[in-house]
Amino acid sequence: MKIEFVRSIVIGLMAATAIGAAPAAANPALLFDVNTGAVIEHQDAFKRWHPASLTKLMTAYTAFRAVQAGELALDSPIKISKTAAAMPPSKMGYKPGSVLTLDNAIKIIMVKSANDIAAAIGENVGGSQAAFADRMNAEAQRLGMADSHWVNANGLHEPDQYTTARDLAILVRAIRLEFPQYASYFNIEGIVAGKKKLKNFNPLVGRFPGTDGMKTGFVCESGFNLIASATRDGRTLAAIVLGAGSPD
Repeated sequence: MKIEFVRSIVIGLMAATAIGAAPAAANPALLFDVNTGAVIEHQDAFKRWHPASLTKLMTAYTAFRAVQAGELALDSPIKISKTAAAMPPSKMGYKPGSVLTLDNAIKIIMVKSANDIAAAIGENVGGSQAAFADRMNAEAQRLGMADSHWVNANGLHEPDQYTTARDLAILVRAIRLEFPQYASYFNIEGIVAGKKKLKNFNPLVGRFPGTDGMKTGFVCESGFNLIASATRDGRTLAAIVLGAGSPD
């Protein structure tokens, strides 16, 4: 998988650059075909950027790999620790000691982008947040995400947590091609949690025809980030936009 992901994305970037396809833009952006890896347009795809809550895609992928390895299951318990409960918003606000399944935890981080739940996933899957970050970095290295470094599972700002549009494209392909059975996690329009009705932070889900994922993210240090994918007539394209000035 590693060679396939890296080779297709890099060759596509070289081709897009050679034909001058990249539009003028202030920040990193990348548009590519998910199935083939062919790059259609890009701008500063190798520029390091703070991922904010796009990090949660790496968190989900690392959890999927743990499930695949038989370390836990989707119905395994995810317990909220005092540390996880203390994470700043966006969050669910569950009390320490609360328990939910990994399945529900992943749905919540994809829709609500809850930092407390992402931290709890890291602690329960990895044993600690630091150990889970090590696993995220190991997975990134295995995939060929050469310019990424992960410090936490939720994307709260850390100077040493960074990635690139090119590396995120590799991650998107890994999620979609390795784990097609989990595609539904990324296009949920909303969920009901207790008395709360939560809408997906991704404004394209349910509004743009063909949209099937994936994630938004914002911290002051990175601006507004978006990974969005859509499928029409059997073709799936994904766009990565980093550092936009507004959600629009």
